[in-house]
Amino acid sequence: MSKVDVYDALSEAYGKFKDVAFNICNDANKADDVVQMTMEAVLKMPKETLQDIFNKGGLLFYIIRIITLNIKSKTSRYYYKYEKYYERIDGNTTAGKYSNDFIGGRSVTHIRLDAIEELLNDLYWYDKELFSTYMAGGYTLDTLAEETGISRTSIFHTIKRVKKYIKENVKEKARKIKETE
Repeated sequence: MSKVDVYDALSEAYGKFKDVAFNICNDANKADDVVQMTMEAVLKMPKETLQDIFNKGGLLFYIIRIITLNIKSKTSRYYYKYEKYYERIDGNTTAGKYSNDFIGGRSVTHIRLDAIEELLNDLYWYDKELFSTYMAGGYTLDTLAEETGISRTSIFHTIKRVKKYIKENVKEKARKIKETE
């Protein structure tokens, strides 16, 4: 089989990959994103490796396995690029059980996010900036360490300490915000 056959097989199976991804995550947009990211990674692979997988008859299984891991793993590149940003500090996602509850015209989610912002303002500037950059920028610990020149261990401990501080204090701070409204 030639390299052209590999690319033809990928092209022909693209719809199947989207169907598999949709069956796993039940979200058409997420399925499109994960398949696109997977295809990009596969096409960047060394041509010899891709050809070898294709010749052994395992190309479709291999790609479906990558799609599955991208959707389910919290260490995948897909997670860091698309999912991590939407996770809330207190362990809930923005589409969690409180997202549609409103108190005084504002959702509980917005109140909790305001509480987190106030808690971050109480921190030392270094902790606040490092944490904000890590959460909003879609960085891994390694990429943030590389870009800032700060050791990975220092970044890890700072982020862990800030998360713990927020988790321990967010409910009380949110309660105080609700009382003032």
